[in-house]
Amino acid sequence: MQVNNFWVILKKELTDIFRDRKTLIFTILLPIIMYPAMFKIIDLTMKNTTDSLQKNITIAYRGDKNSSIHKMLKNMKNITMDNSGDESEKLKKGKIALIIDVPENFDSKVAGEDKTNIKIIYDKDSNKSSMASSIIKDIFNKYSASIVDGRLQAKGINSRILTPFEIKEETLSKQDDSPIAAGILSVLPTILIIFMISPTIGIAADLVAGEKERGTFEPLLSTAVGRMSIFWGKLMAISSVALITLIVTLASMIGSMLYIFSGGGEFTIPIGAFALIGIVSVFVLIAISSIEISISIFARSMKEANTYLGGFLVPVMILTYVPFMMDAKNIGFMFFNIPIVNAVVVMKEAIVGIFNPVHIAVVLGWHIVYVVATVFLAKVMFSKEEVVFRS
Repeated sequence: MQVNNFWVILKKELTDIFRDRKTLIFTILLPIIMYPAMFKIIDLTMKNTTDSLQKNITIAYRGDKNSSIHKMLKNMKNITMDNSGDESEKLKKGKIALIIDVPENFDSKVAGEDKTNIKIIYDKDSNKSSMASSIIKDIFNKYSASIVDGRLQAKGINSRILTPFEIKEETLSKQDDSPIAAGILSVLPTILIIFMISPTIGIAADLVAGEKERGTFEPLLSTAVGRMSIFWGKLMAISSVALITLIVTLASMIGSMLYIFSGGGEFTIPIGAFALIGIVSVFVLIAISSIEISISIFARSMKEANTYLGGFLVPVMILTYVPFMMDAKNIGFMFFNIPIVNAVVVMKEAIVGIFNPVHIAVVLGWHIVYVVATVFLAKVMFSKEEVVFRS
């Protein structure tokens, strides 16, 4: 009988939740639309910046205008010189990419084999300026190498004497080397948790506090349906929404990254990582859903519930960002014992193919404790009249 009552409550709550179009938009449609669009915009922005620099780099030139450097830059098709003045201000506003400062008598110093320098002034806060600096630096390095080669040949020395060996880099990873994809992949666990729980805030506030405000909660408790059946039905309803959001978000993100960032290279995540991410995420969503239900039970109105739930979401989000810059292969053991943080770090390990049995056991052990403790807290609060009918 109690099982039947539970299913009745669960069906009722899910029907009410998905009757609201906003829930469908935030849990299903938004992730499907948002991630492909977001990743495509990021990819296009980076490609447009790269393409525009390959076509043209606008620079300001200071110093010796009779130097070979000035002549070389002036003859390059993708270099435009802006010598109208006020270079520093133009660089700050992004009107020019770089300032090249060449000392007077540059060529005579080079010819006399005296040490000299070229100054490249760029804006580190601008991606375009930073990328342009790398391009120009590479041009100057090649020019410098050609001067050295000429000097050695003039002295009858083979330039190979300066390169006793070459360095060839290989990586064990078969992953696509797209830096954008790698960056998004590293923040994937953080985004998953945030987007998994975000739609549940409003739902949790309405499940109990909203019913209190509408005057429908007390009549529900007076029916033949047991109080625990009502509790489990509401908890599973909010957890189901979080689970659906998790599945849709994960599928949308991975699908978008595979389509947009693969670029013909390999882009893989170990199959076991999906299983581990799924298991840990389920524990997280049940624990957080239980806390949200507890807050909703305690609140006297939806306004109060939303205030408490918003305050609860902030530290959760902060904890998800703690491991953001951590190297997945060198995470301290302490972080596997911190709530939320431990979920993120074990996911980061799995994504790069690390399945440390000790780390997994510790994290799953802690999450079993979290789920038992939070569900027990919510049950206790749901059973106390002074909490349920707090005025």
